[in-house]
Amino acid sequence: MRDFLKRITLLLACCVFMFGNAHVSFADNLTLMEAFFTRQEGYSGWVSVPGKGEMRYYAQNDPLWGALAYEKADTDSRRPFRDSGCCPSAAAMAVAALIPEADLSDISNYARRPYSLCSCSVNKDRCNRRHSRYILSSDRDFSRFLPLVFGDFATGNNTYGVYSRAVSAGTGTGFLYPIAEIYGLKLTFTARYSDALEAMDRGAAVAALAGKGGAFTDTGHYVFLANYDEDRLYVLDPLLREVYKTNYSSKLELIQPGLVSILHDQVSFARFNNFLIFEKITENP
Repeated sequence: MRDFLKRITLLLACCVFMFGNAHVSFADNLTLMEAFFTRQEGYSGWVSVPGKGEMRYYAQNDPLWGALAYEKADTDSRRPFRDSGCCPSAAAMAVAALIPEADLSDISNYARRPYSLCSCSVNKDRCNRRHSRYILSSDRDFSRFLPLVFGDFATGNNTYGVYSRAVSAGTGTGFLYPIAEIYGLKLTFTARYSDALEAMDRGAAVAALAGKGGAFTDTGHYVFLANYDEDRLYVLDPLLREVYKTNYSSKLELIQPGLVSILHDQVSFARFNNFLIFEKITENP
């Protein structure tokens, strides 16, 4: 009986040691994740757009999240967000231009699991699970990390059953319809530049797909049309660059990294072939 009690005591001591240390390790790890994602702003933040003022800017290649894997669960690839996160980043700028910060967290009500971040993956499905994840909870969290939330949504973390992150290409636009619905917005598409400008006159927010071989990209790339004046279109480019080395890049005027302009009479060199128009739904009187 005495030997049995000794064995039980030893077993309990081991359990206390193991689980106690595991708890401390988890707490320390969570603290590290919080510190990692709540430090300086990185590349993203606020940009002063001519004729418009301060606007929210998101860089897909922000050092805080550019290296995070951006994939669906059913793939072995680990493509980083910096290389293919232009669609959720441009869409995030459009939504942030229309929706107050306090309402950006509304998307959390339509997630299959809480939106969270770690130092290796945009979504939990592709996380290596060697660390805890930082749960997004505050209005500021959703405002700061909205492109990653949209990326997580696009990979399937949504109650709509939508999967827009492709295995071998970029991100399709199907996930944007439910996102627009969540925020009380209407999403329409047009191929006409004049329609996009008219929508901006109505107060809409417009993203655009720049085709390959143009001023912005040699492949395909989404950007956000921030404003325009009599002569120029002002564009927030989610791929922050100090130098453009593309076909017709000389047509772009780099105002500052992330913000460029192009003359209206030269906008064809951007090869915009699709415009995504987000606008608030107005009720009939």
